[in-house]
Amino acid sequence: MEWYDKQTPKFINYIPWLDIKLNEEEMNFLKDTISEENLEDNRNELAGNLSMSKSLPDKNDWFYETVIKKLTKRLFYRNWSNYYKYHIEKEEPPPEFRLDTFWVNYQKQHEFNPAHEHSSLYSFVVFMKIPTHWKEQHNNPPSRASGAPQASDFAFILPNITGPELSTIVSSLHLGPEDEGRLLFFPSELKHLVYPFYGTEEERITISGNIKIGKLSQEKLDRRNTSNKMSRDARIEMLKQMEKVKQEHTENVEIYKRKFFPELLKENER
Repeated sequence: MEWYDKQTPKFINYIPWLDIKLNEEEMNFLKDTISEENLEDNRNELAGNLSMSKSLPDKNDWFYETVIKKLTKRLFYRNWSNYYKYHIEKEEPPPEFRLDTFWVNYQKQHEFNPAHEHSSLYSFVVFMKIPTHWKEQHNNPPSRASGAPQASDFAFILPNITGPELSTIVSSLHLGPEDEGRLLFFPSELKHLVYPFYGTEEERITISGNIKIGKLSQEKLDRRNTSNKMSRDARIEMLKQMEKVKQEHTENVEIYKRKFFPELLKENER
């Protein structure tokens, strides 16, 4: 793994993502992973308008431990408040992270991934195969006549803190075969999208994943399950009590009517 210094937007003072290039061993691991048989269809979990997406295993947590873990800590502790809380004050143990979801996308020409964000802490994308070059794509219709050609680009949507309120900046990353093995690691709340490409029957292959805070210990899970069970029992008991009160109230109203308004009851019985 090496840090990748390419296409850093000059108009952005703070880059909220990490950009690296995987080495041969790391790429071979991913190639072997996506070649496994009987991988589950993952399309209904995604925003992408793609013909194929498959869930992936991370055998022995190898990819997380080798690549993703250090990126997670780097981005997490780049936030000074996190570093101060866990390494200066040390009021509680540092959080543990985990690779929550892991999948591969196969994108054909004309397919795309609309602007979206992920419901996790951090996310990443690895460009495994790029069958087109951005220069050719930007010179193809319909991009050729555009003032902002973006065919085949990957883009982040950033808040424009120096512009009008609620305005955004689209930071497009131009991609070609030389970007195979490139990994972008970013906060999951950072919106991003993938534009369609044209003119080839080959697929673009990308691998993505989401990072979350580590799972609860078994003790905490047991405690939470017990708490939930007690809450259900308490709710059932509360419903019983409410029904009892309702019944008692109805009976008391009838007694009150018969005692103080017997004539009304007689009229109703006619």
